[in-house]
Amino acid sequence: MRNVFRVAFAALAFVGVMTVTGDARAAELPIGGNYVDDDGSVHEGAVEAITAAGISSGCHDVYPLFCADDPITRGQMAAFLSRAFDIPRSSEDRFSDDETSIFQSDINGVAAAGVTLGCNPPSNTHFCPDAAVTRGQMASFLARTLQLADRFPIPGSSFDDTDTSVFATDIARLADAGLTKGCNPPGNSSFCPDRLVTRAEMATFIARALGLEPIPVTPRPPVERVVSFTTYHKCCEARVTNIHVMADAIDGAVVYPGFAFSVNDHLGPRTRSKGYVPAPILLDGEGYCCDHPLNIGGGTSQFGTTIYNAIFRGGYEIVSHRPHSRYIDRYPLGIEATLGYPSPDVEFVNDTLTPVTIRTSYTSTSITVTFYGNAMDRDVSWTVTPSSGVTYNSGGYVRVTRTVEEASGDERTESWGWSYQGS
Repeated sequence: MRNVFRVAFAALAFVGVMTVTGDARAAELPIGGNYVDDDGSVHEGAVEAITAAGISSGCHDVYPLFCADDPITRGQMAAFLSRAFDIPRSSEDRFSDDETSIFQSDINGVAAAGVTLGCNPPSNTHFCPDAAVTRGQMASFLARTLQLADRFPIPGSSFDDTDTSVFATDIARLADAGLTKGCNPPGNSSFCPDRLVTRAEMATFIARALGLEPIPVTPRPPVERVVSFTTYHKCCEARVTNIHVMADAIDGAVVYPGFAFSVNDHLGPRTRSKGYVPAPILLDGEGYCCDHPLNIGGGTSQFGTTIYNAIFRGGYEIVSHRPHSRYIDRYPLGIEATLGYPSPDVEFVNDTLTPVTIRTSYTSTSITVTFYGNAMDRDVSWTVTPSSGVTYNSGGYVRVTRTVEEASGDERTESWGWSYQGS
């Protein structure tokens, strides 16, 4: 066991003396760091430190998330300890309840190393991989991993809330090793042994144990209201039900920096089971209702136009949109979009450093889409040519040109042309 934990002992011996320099790594980080859900956390630097050390790569296969505030599970704990302290993974099955766990080999490894016996004494046939870990349990995991009993056989530290805890001795050893001060700063008279440990807190404990210096993170721009757009409609029509169903389904959606948001991908097919009802649509340029499959969820292009205008006016990168086949004068000329499933779609990329949260609201006669994020003081301007003279009956060609100027002075200009059908 001593050979297994050689790295851990060396780290503890030099905590605060031999640390990994964080400033050099900070220069390599994107603004806001690798994750978007730990912004402003006191543990953010430690999260980045264990990421740089290869101990964690987050909690999601696609999105830049660490799940910082989620309680760490026993299975995740096993993986963190295995990676951080070079505990060999094992294929020798130790427990009967971890067969489907992605952490099974990590669990077997920490069991073989004597870090855990299980979770159901005295038989200890289970590990409880999905159970959340308390601070007291965490103290025992770390104390055994670091063999703190050898260094602190009679611990001297104490807290006012650990006397009745079965983990009191390991908690005291953790404090003696300088890995914890307590849970109620600045007094830190308590340890909160029954409180669940979050993934971000665990990052800090591991970083301290390994002597990893927290990596400074340049904060990303703060969240603020970027843009809001409202369109209006008549009350009480069937399509208003569809607009409201769609708005409710999208309300609160988050678009992470560098990621795309597709209305159709988010919503999926419009079906009665989701609350959509038959309503008129434009089919081949003519109004049609109501026995076509596309009539289910009809009329939601009002929502498509509303969210498209928020995208357009916020200066975000437009991936996909298509205006209506005929011009409807309740919408801005040329700056509007229709919806259908699977197409046409409205899709954009969040090309800023801050996540975009889409909020929707409505009345019986209006629908509003608001984006919260930070557009970094970009300036958005546009022209529509011609600016008038196009009607539902006459049709006509329009060209929309949008210029987005970033605060840095960088500028991009895009242009879209569209021919509206006439009668």
